[in-house]
Amino acid sequence: MTKNVFIKSLPVVAMAMGDKMGVQVILQGNQARTDGKTIYLPALPEGDDSLWILARGYIDHEAGHVRHTDFSHVGGTPIHRTLTNILEDIRIELEMGRAYPGCAVNLRNLANHLAQEGAFTPDASRPEQLLPAWILTSCRSRVLKQEALEPIARKAHQGLACLLGPPLVGKIEKVLTRVNALQSTGQAAALAEEILRLLRQGRDAADKPQKDRNIEPRQGKENPAEAQGSPRDEKGPSPSPSKPDGDNRRDTASCLPDFPEHDASSGSDQDGGEKEDKASGPNPAQIRTALRKILDADLEEFGDIGARCAEKLNATSQSSEEHDLTGIYPGEVPAKELGPGPPPDLHQVRAETVGLRYRLTRLVQASRLNRSGTGRLGRLVDHRILHRLPTGDSRVFRRKEERKAINTAVLILLDRSGSMSGERIVLARKTVMALTDALTTIPGVKVATAAFPGTDDRVVPLTRFGQSVTKSQPGYGIGASGGTPLVQALGWVRAQMAVRQEPRKIVLVATDGQPRSPGTTQAMIQKLETEGVEMMGLGILDQGAISRFFRKSRTINSLSRLPEAVFGMLRDALMEG
Repeated sequence: MTKNVFIKSLPVVAMAMGDKMGVQVILQGNQARTDGKTIYLPALPEGDDSLWILARGYIDHEAGHVRHTDFSHVGGTPIHRTLTNILEDIRIELEMGRAYPGCAVNLRNLANHLAQEGAFTPDASRPEQLLPAWILTSCRSRVLKQEALEPIARKAHQGLACLLGPPLVGKIEKVLTRVNALQSTGQAAALAEEILRLLRQGRDAADKPQKDRNIEPRQGKENPAEAQGSPRDEKGPSPSPSKPDGDNRRDTASCLPDFPEHDASSGSDQDGGEKEDKASGPNPAQIRTALRKILDADLEEFGDIGARCAEKLNATSQSSEEHDLTGIYPGEVPAKELGPGPPPDLHQVRAETVGLRYRLTRLVQASRLNRSGTGRLGRLVDHRILHRLPTGDSRVFRRKEERKAINTAVLILLDRSGSMSGERIVLARKTVMALTDALTTIPGVKVATAAFPGTDDRVVPLTRFGQSVTKSQPGYGIGASGGTPLVQALGWVRAQMAVRQEPRKIVLVATDGQPRSPGTTQAMIQKLETEGVEMMGLGILDQGAISRFFRKSRTINSLSRLPEAVFGMLRDALMEG
């Protein structure tokens, strides 16, 4: 994957998620998160392919939660929440992979990438990490075919068998065979509880021999050593009758696996389970200690793919220069949610701009007409000019000059910030509506219009490509409010233009103010121009500030000139092509 593809594709992915899956994805700010309805990613820089893996996987993973997770099942204890989250992650990723095969590939790449960075590698001496690591890696490698996790799963299984004993691990393993049949978040929570029930039963069974040993001295004679006051009493309690603590630790260490750094790439297990075969099984004291650590653990983010992705994406965004953060997609908000007033009357708008409309359509279409000429070679003779032959002029063959079709996508972006209130926004709405209506009548021209900002810096689509102004007219009743987040609006424009098939693409931005982030605005305009989009700016009473951002620009110093300026810029651009 080339570096340019990453940032150009991600906003398109965000746009497509809303169109195809009904999941709103926003790329802006510096925090990756989800609120259960919308997925937020930070603005990202270009040039790092690993960011594509993280961002694409994060979107698909969190989209699975938005579409399939019942967030009312929060779990009781921390360990129950951890196990439920692990099982639910697997369930929703399986569902996403079934519905969208491309998601399975993205999520597999994400899991493999995180595994290579050590995200799922546990501390072999901590049973509270070994258990979730084993459940996560074994189920993912088996159910989701994420084979890079299999070496971790084998070693984690070895470590758990060493600490808990093969019988208990075997019972849990049998429960995990039902993971691929989970149908709901509630079932995932129930399966997690079933695993915890086995752990509690194992703990109680390990506690029983200890209780029996505590009862024995009361049933027999008093221990002579205790009666005589053994010197050991002065140093502290005697060790467990089973084995001294030091021996317990040595036995455990002899069978615990080694987890080399980033142990997830080779698919081979260097330990091969050899330690497990040579070592003796754990004694009740070891099992009891390990199970208590597991049941009392608070590792809610261990194995949480969403949390790990968010951490890495946030760190990259926050450490990058602002002007590099061009991976932006602010999302959309319908005009009706902004409480628009009455839209301009389309018939009146047409009447007021009839002259401009006529000149635009007539000149543009005339510039595209096939013109006839004459030549010395050809197949058709023009009988009207045969009189030239006696004079030695052989240009009597009819020849047509082929002109290319326009085949152009035009997107008009209107600033509706607070400074555009009053007469400015009224005239701007009418002008954009009239221009859109006129352009739709020119063969080969596809036009769309939008305004900014909407809620949370989102973009307000007014007329979409292929839509008539008659149908989109109610949206043109929007008022003016907010600042001038031009970077976010251009991020939306970039995603729209990336999927257009027309060979020529033109964007006209009409604004009256200074953009919020000048450096990033210039970087975004340069990205669009590099990708073949012709950028034009129209400054409305801005004292020429627009020329600092757009190479093709025009400033109007009187509102009455707005319609003529807008129509003229588009007319000249279309006639040039």
